[in-house]
Amino acid sequence: MGDCVVKRVQVLLACYNGGLYLPRQLATLREQDDPCFSVLMQDDGSSDGTPSLLREVAGEDERFHLAEENGHRLGAIGNFWSLLRQSDGELIALCDQDDEWNSCRLSRCREALDQAEARYGADTPLLVHSDCRLIDGDGAPLAESFFRRQGWDPAATALSRLLVQNNVTGCTLMMNAPLRRLALQHGDPAKMYMHDWFLALTAAAFGQIVFIPAPLVRYRQHGRNVMGASATGQLGRGARALSQWEKGKARIALTYDHALAFREAFGDALPDAACRCIDGYLATRSMGKLRRVLSVRWGGYTMQSPITRAGQLLFG
Repeated sequence: MGDCVVKRVQVLLACYNGGLYLPRQLATLREQDDPCFSVLMQDDGSSDGTPSLLREVAGEDERFHLAEENGHRLGAIGNFWSLLRQSDGELIALCDQDDEWNSCRLSRCREALDQAEARYGADTPLLVHSDCRLIDGDGAPLAESFFRRQGWDPAATALSRLLVQNNVTGCTLMMNAPLRRLALQHGDPAKMYMHDWFLALTAAAFGQIVFIPAPLVRYRQHGRNVMGASATGQLGRGARALSQWEKGKARIALTYDHALAFREAFGDALPDAACRCIDGYLATRSMGKLRRVLSVRWGGYTMQSPITRAGQLLFG
């Protein structure tokens, strides 16, 4: 690959039984226009042809490498966390096996991170992420904007907003090395709901999050997604969600449990403002209904779409 005159981007590709879609994702990785990137790939104990595909591309392209824990069974979060531990990139991008990347995915995120470092400082933990298009299993378009489909607020980058609803999709993010080191120092994958949510909270608590309002990834929706977009529109989701009391209450309870786990993971290392924010939200759990609703609103702990805010009011 030669000597790079810019920071090295390392893509972390986590795979498991991905043979159906992995060839296309590997092709879009090889088509990236970024001047200095490599790909660290790790299979999670697949029983299909995934290991052979990874070995093949590693033998053909010097930018692609197999990780040391390749072939172990770590689970989706554990596999990504293992890759993060092994990474030595100055900038790090996460990659799922079944999506398709625009050729400018890395270069656009690099540009945004460079601008963020110039503004906030190179030692500040930083995360950038983008919108994405939704496609089906055959690659046909489903929606031009994941954010619009979900009703998410791109301006929701504050810790208070992200505690109650994450809008950072792992396959669109890029982080700098300070964020990676900080997350690895304190994060336990066994206690995370999802790794991208933990990374988003870490960036919001200690640094900055930047959103790129462009769909840089084609996010594939199919029956084997670990996480993904809702299959129906906002109105349909809202009608269904507002009628499912137990699931609604469980979703709110998850936000408290995850906030507490995050608080305990960092302990005294959290900045004072982040401590106050998290403790303020956790305190609302034991309040009466009216006081809790008012405190959630006053504290800025609001979900992002009208539907989820209605659910928060009803079930919270």
